[in-house]
Amino acid sequence: YPQYSRTTTGSSLAEWKRQLQLARWDPPAQVVHDYHDDPAYIASVAGAVAEQLARFPRPDAVHLVFCAHSVPVSVIKAGDPYQKQIERTVELVLTTGKWPNRSSLCYQSKVGPMQWLRPMMRETLEKLGHEKVEAVLMIPISFVSDHLETLYEIDIEHREIAHQCGISQYRMAPGLNDAPPFIAALAGLVRKAVSPQLAAGAGR
Repeated sequence: YPQYSRTTTGSSLAEWKRQLQLARWDPPAQVVHDYHDDPAYIASVAGAVAEQLARFPRPDAVHLVFCAHSVPVSVIKAGDPYQKQIERTVELVLTTGKWPNRSSLCYQSKVGPMQWLRPMMRETLEKLGHEKVEAVLMIPISFVSDHLETLYEIDIEHREIAHQCGISQYRMAPGLNDAPPFIAALAGLVRKAVSPQLAAGAGR
């Protein structure tokens, strides 16, 4: 997860630690809690956005819609950094890309009756349709690999909603998946995380 939330990274790390305790195994480990502002990661996202923008007939007329998985507002109020990190990632990608395009940030995958981060993706598409926007590029900014919430929720379900709203050109930027720039970014994060450990070992 590029951005940290106790609902995602936090719960995954908790389960990892639980399994290690069950196995009575305590290996040395370094944890990368987030990389929402890592320059190499930001560059890989900006490159993916630029590649998809170039496929539109008029790239400068495309509205960029950054979409992130929503979380309950109560989680954010309790001090979770997720929302601020999402917003920072979007800011850095836009600064890196230097596109003239208008942009929006929205959220998806709300479940249950409690208050979640908004605006939701459907609300954003309906608003853009009302504004007569004809072309949008959906950018899943909290996901780095394609799965149900990108391939179906964004690329199929919300594509249909967009067309119903009068948005005729709809494209989703695929997840970074195994794109070489992204893999290089991950490798850099690993090297940075383990470098103090390696330096300590070399000094012995």
